[in-house]
This record gives sequence, structure tokens and C-alpha cells, in this order.
Amino acid sequence: VARLVDEAIAEGVTRLIAGGGDGTLNLLANALMTHPRAQRPELAILPLGTANDLATSLGIPPGISEALALACEGQSRAVDLVQLDDAYFLNVASAGFGAEVTRSTPAGLKKLFGGGAYSLMGVLKAWDFRPYRGRLTLDGVEEELALFVLAIGNGRQAGGGQELAPRALLDDAGFDVLVIRDFPIARIGEVVEELESLPENGHFVRYVRTDTLRYRGEPLPVNLDGESHLIEDSEFSIAPQALQLV
Repeated sequence: VARLVDEAIAEGVTRLIAGGGDGTLNLLANALMTHPRAQRPELAILPLGTANDLATSLGIPPGISEALALACEGQSRAVDLVQLDDAYFLNVASAGFGAEVTRSTPAGLKKLFGGGAYSLMGVLKAWDFRPYRGRLTLDGVEEELALFVLAIGNGRQAGGGQELAPRALLDDAGFDVLVIRDFPIARIGEVVEELESLPENGHFVRYVRTDTLRYRGEPLPVNLDGESHLIEDSEFSIAPQALQLV
């Protein structure tokens, strides 16, 4: 992908069309970020992946003809990226339980069931899940916690339609953070209620908008738009208006 992007920029291409899913978009975004902002072509989406979470949340038509027409003729606008150490992502980073589910879903199952495969594997994994212990620094305040789910949303949904960051915007110079602390199964009703209201700092759920977040703790699996990473001492930050997206 990086080579193709380099060749396109060298040839003066002004718009790239990503035929694939969220992982393909992630690879293209990272390749584009190795070039100066003024040289980066516009990026359009032809949703050909498994879940197509970003395309779905943006209302891009699922039909190939309609999506291609939009990709060729639609207007672009500046959107942010989120940076994790030396990597970037356009949509959502999920860590903890969500990343375990995505990483452990067999490719054949993903192809067969589409986004629903993630939910199926989630049920199977839930019985054996162990929370991750670490420290999160948000808005200058550090908290030690047992982490069930951590989601950083530049976009709104991941994992085949799960709205992990329902208030997120791609162009607000920040990202939304969803934290679910470990909870006893007897209090799952309270967790569900908090997920519906998304309190800034509930008993088990925290939902905030920020432009920087730091994690320090035991190795934590993180899924960046379909790409797996493992972090121990890392910082998320915003790269405002980094790309022109159709």
C-alpha cells in the first residue's frame, strides 16, 4: 500500500479510492501521513470489507455503483486522525475486551458472518476474559483501574456495528473515550444503564471527549481500525485536519 501511495503522489494523483474495509483505510491513512499535508491526495471509500464500520457510520451507500459514483464525484472535507505512538487511525481504537474479540475471530468466520461474527466470538470469549490492570491519564488526571473496555473514537462505530463512541465527530479536533471498568456480573444492569446515558464518570462507565490520553500498565491488546497492536506505555493524541475525506 505504501508503495502504491508513493507512486500515486509522484504521478500527481489528486484522489485515491480505497476499495476495502476499515483495515484498508487504516493502511492508506498511515501511508498518506508519511507525506507532507499539501501532497496528500483526497481519500474516498468503496466499502468492500467485512464490517465497513466507518463507511456505514458516514452513510456511504453499500451498493458498489452508488458508492463509486460518490467516490468519484463527491466533495471532500478535512477530517482528523488519532495518533498512537507512531501509528495513526481514522475510525476507532478498541482495547481490552473488544480487541480480544476482534483479534480472536477466525478469518473464515468473519467472511461467513460479516460483522455478526464479532458478537458471536464476544459471547464465547466473555467467560474467560480477564480485565487488564493499568493507569489511564485523562485531562491531566491519572486513574488506576481494572479495565474491561477502552475505546477511543474518532469515528463512532467498530466491531461490525457497535457504537462505541456515539457522540464522536471526525472533524472536532478531539476524540471520544469510552471506559468500562471491571464489574461484578450481578451489577451488569447498572453497567447497561450507564452505557445508555454515558456519564462523564459513572461507577463503571466513563465517557469523555479529549485530545490526549496515556496508558501505562500490563500489555494491552489494541485494535486500530482492524490492525492489531500491543501497548504498555503509550499516548493517544489528535492530528487535526490531517486528511481530506470524501
